[in-house]
Amino acid sequence: MIKKTVSKLLALIVLTALFAACSKQVNYTSVIPSDASMVTAIDLKSLIDKAGLNDKENEATKQQVMDALKKEMSASAFQQMEKIMKNPAESGIDISVPVYLFMSPAFSTPAIVAQVCDESALNASLETLVQEQVAQPVTEADGYSFTVIGNGVLAFNGSAMLIASGENESQMEQLQASVSNLMKQEEENSIAKAAVFQKMQATKGDIKFFASMGAVPELYKKQLNITLPQSIPWEDITLIAGVSFNNGEIVFTSEPYLENEEVKAMVQEQLAALKTPSHKFDKYFPASTLMLFNYSVDGAKMYDLMLHQYEEMSKSMTEYKQMVDMFKDENVKELICSLNGDITMGFTGVTMNIPTFVAYAEVKDAAALEKLYQNRQSLNLPKGGFTELNKNEYAYKLMGLLNIYFGVKDNILYLTNDENVYRNFGTVEKESIDKAPYAAEMKGSSAFVAINVEAILDLPAVKMAANMGGGKVQPYINLASKLSYFSAYSKDTTGQATLCLKDKDTNALKQIVDIVKQLADI
Repeated sequence: MIKKTVSKLLALIVLTALFAACSKQVNYTSVIPSDASMVTAIDLKSLIDKAGLNDKENEATKQQVMDALKKEMSASAFQQMEKIMKNPAESGIDISVPVYLFMSPAFSTPAIVAQVCDESALNASLETLVQEQVAQPVTEADGYSFTVIGNGVLAFNGSAMLIASGENESQMEQLQASVSNLMKQEEENSIAKAAVFQKMQATKGDIKFFASMGAVPELYKKQLNITLPQSIPWEDITLIAGVSFNNGEIVFTSEPYLENEEVKAMVQEQLAALKTPSHKFDKYFPASTLMLFNYSVDGAKMYDLMLHQYEEMSKSMTEYKQMVDMFKDENVKELICSLNGDITMGFTGVTMNIPTFVAYAEVKDAAALEKLYQNRQSLNLPKGGFTELNKNEYAYKLMGLLNIYFGVKDNILYLTNDENVYRNFGTVEKESIDKAPYAAEMKGSSAFVAINVEAILDLPAVKMAANMGGGKVQPYINLASKLSYFSAYSKDTTGQATLCLKDKDTNALKQIVDIVKQLADI
């Protein structure tokens, strides 16, 4: 009952927000600790506005929530909710400014921070929760007030509200002490003065955050630690990112924030192995390519980087020693070092329910591949049969079923399971990926990947599966049919990922909300 009521109260606040701005300009972020390993800023005003939750078309949905609350709440508590619905400032919380979530060693779960614009109004709102037996009575403390809700504490003063929770009641005493310390914290001792926080604040996005690797759960740290030199502290690797909901697209941007010189050197070493793509292979891929990946490398630098990485990994996981041994094989080394420029790979279609793939790479010459073929017996490749088709052209029958063609022509290494591509090497597509909807994003990127959702849904195999799935599958097909493509690219150390929808005129978040309402039959 308590969880159900709380969730509905939160839903009501989101659905009814009209965002009357408060005049108060107090830095409520001063309660966020300086040792926060992750901080997320959520612009609720922007999100709800973009979602269209205040549009007239959603009045019926709001009324449904109000009707449900009226049945479960006391008359006085419901009256307070009606006040908030008519004037959101009655809640005492100002959501015309960001709400923050943060993680800190002091708390076992993420904590929430919001700006208080009317302390007496917040008291009245909390009294509603007390009446509904969701919260304990509000208690005065040293310069702030607080209430206990389940295993959590909600503390507030004239400028900030902080909500933190523990995993069980036994942690309550320590939790209250930690909350008290933050509520009395001076701004100069908070995250607000940190350069990484200020840089995050300047990032564009309806949701933006920074997170250090220190925020990664211990379970995953053990897995990721195999690629990280032991001399580099987890906290010294931080990512700043933002998510924007625009008309027809959702955009995720990211960039590293680095102060550790060893980490900076490691990143520069990785960047040095990449070159600027020339896109010379774009013309060989049709606009309907299902998935495309493109980047450009300096093979010798890439080899050194990969070998070093596998050597580091083998120190903590012995199974990677085989990878080190394989990379040290002269044949493998020579082939990787021969790479010299663009590498473009793509899934171009489906034949006999098997995806067809094509890959091209610029190489210095055919010598490395020829040498690799001559020494194929020593590489312990998966069971299959090799056939030399022509000079520097080969076929490999995988498990006796699938032919994979590979070779070098005009210093271009190719690899494909499409016999037509092999026999018509170098055929330029009449409508290449230069005509694909994501083409503009490819230019100037150091690495690029795209998934053409429209082309995938247009495959006969997908249409057949949708028809065979009947009513259970159709809602998900309808959802996917709203999508156009997904793309991701990097330029130096910055990256961007975009989920593009077919409807370019309506905000993406509103489209998502409308889809959810349809699925939930609201």
